[in-house]
Amino acid sequence: MTKKLKTILVGRNGHYNHYRLMSVLLIALYSMLFAISNGYAAQTSQNTKIALFPFENFSEDRTALDIVIPELRIRLEEKGFEVLKDEDLETFLLKERVRSTGYVSKELAAKAAEELKVENIMVGSINTFSKAENPIFGITARLVRTSDGMILWAEHAAATGEDFTMIFGLGAVKNIDELAVKVIKKMLDSFTTSMPEKEKESTFKIGVMPFQNKTKIKDAGMIVTNMFIVELLKSEKFEPLEFGEVRRMIVDHRIKDKGEIDYLNIDAISDDLEIDGIIVGTVERYQESIGNAPPESTISIRLINAKDKKILWSDTMHCTGGDDILILDWGRVRSAENIAYKTVWKLVKKMEKIKWR
Repeated sequence: MTKKLKTILVGRNGHYNHYRLMSVLLIALYSMLFAISNGYAAQTSQNTKIALFPFENFSEDRTALDIVIPELRIRLEEKGFEVLKDEDLETFLLKERVRSTGYVSKELAAKAAEELKVENIMVGSINTFSKAENPIFGITARLVRTSDGMILWAEHAAATGEDFTMIFGLGAVKNIDELAVKVIKKMLDSFTTSMPEKEKESTFKIGVMPFQNKTKIKDAGMIVTNMFIVELLKSEKFEPLEFGEVRRMIVDHRIKDKGEIDYLNIDAISDDLEIDGIIVGTVERYQESIGNAPPESTISIRLINAKDKKILWSDTMHCTGGDDILILDWGRVRSAENIAYKTVWKLVKKMEKIKWR
């Protein structure tokens, strides 16, 4: 302890003045926390400019984007990220003649980095946006790094108003706007601009082809396709390709059929995308709750080894919203979207156990 500090802390009687000691310690602690917070702010201010692409709207409500995109912007800015101005993004998309903004190719990402000076692009889809008595909202999002087109973060979230019901029916959300805010906030809880930590030597690069849709829900195939990309990124064994690159390859090689590819296409896909595996599949059932019947989902999947063109694994999974009910309706899944995501999760978990030949 310095002589000056001792003079301040020690009274005339030679004993420490506890009030003065506490004041000095609090000032020191405040200074330390201020320095840490400044360091954190400096850290998050680097490489944080994001282009928020308009999400694909798979719902039947045309007003969904008017609620979702502004809310996403607010939440990202609250987290300290700079979001590109809408007018600058619109000018860029018009210039590049971008028709679909639910995904991004590596080439388009590189142009965005150069012209817009953004480090990341957020893309995604509004899967469900229902203003029914029990509103339903679901969303999937991905963050793509513009320097190399890699997916840094991906997440899915969905809920119905009744999912927030507590005992005696209290707490249910009746307004779609309020529900959307809650779901978006939940989705962004895991948001990060850092790459997932995985052992590159033991991971497999996977391209997810658009799922064939055999249901009455118009875009169920693409909804499930996006869900698989999310779960593959979360898995320690897989590295999913951004769908924009898959889409570019489909257009370049004129591949038409969803859910099916032939041997010639496998060669073209493997060489073009430099991947280890290809997922193809079909959404057999994507059914909302009808009366007392719970929502249902049936998904068929095949994993193809891109190197030898052989099917490594295939499976069909069926799930319903009533599968995991415990007591008093706890565990019930109330939307087709959430039960489809649960089905995808189970399939990816089974896929992780496959032995690659």
